[in-house]
Amino acid sequence: MNTTLQAISNRRSIRSFAAAPLKQEEIDALIVAALASPTAMNRQLWEFRFITSQSLIEAMNEAALSHFRSIGDQAALDRIAARHASIFYGAPLLVVIAIPADAGRYAAIDAGIAVENLAIAAQSLGLGSCIIGMASASFTGARGKAILEQMDWPEGYEFAISIAIGHPAMSKEAHERHPEKVRQLR
Repeated sequence: MNTTLQAISNRRSIRSFAAAPLKQEEIDALIVAALASPTAMNRQLWEFRFITSQSLIEAMNEAALSHFRSIGDQAALDRIAARHASIFYGAPLLVVIAIPADAGRYAAIDAGIAVENLAIAAQSLGLGSCIIGMASASFTGARGKAILEQMDWPEGYEFAISIAIGHPAMSKEAHERHPEKVRQLR
């Protein structure tokens, strides 16, 4: 099996990371992978925020937890508590992808492609990752506005997706695969 297919096959959603920071060379390689992502009509509408500030990541976590408490989403709070104290699982790097609010559906697809590029690139570097959609809750309320300012968030953009990346502090088996969901038409 070639190395790309091996990285895809071996990738898991890691929900516990070692506290060790990433090397700048690793972050630079991930930036290259993000920017190499294909986009519809090569519009490259996404914006990336590579966050290594643990205080900012913690502020985002607290804002998200506060949001879930304020709307009474006990199921989300229970799911988070069962996995880790943080929705970002102690990752030393969080990448947030933003897209223009009025860009249409292809920008969201482009963000999905970019986050997958990051997940595979992380795996190929010996790192772990977890794609996190619930980070959108970090940007609500008064706390959310302050966080967006800290992130130098572009005007008119919205959260698309995020990914936590770091050195895995856990391992897990591959999820069940369902080949019956594939039809080859000839």
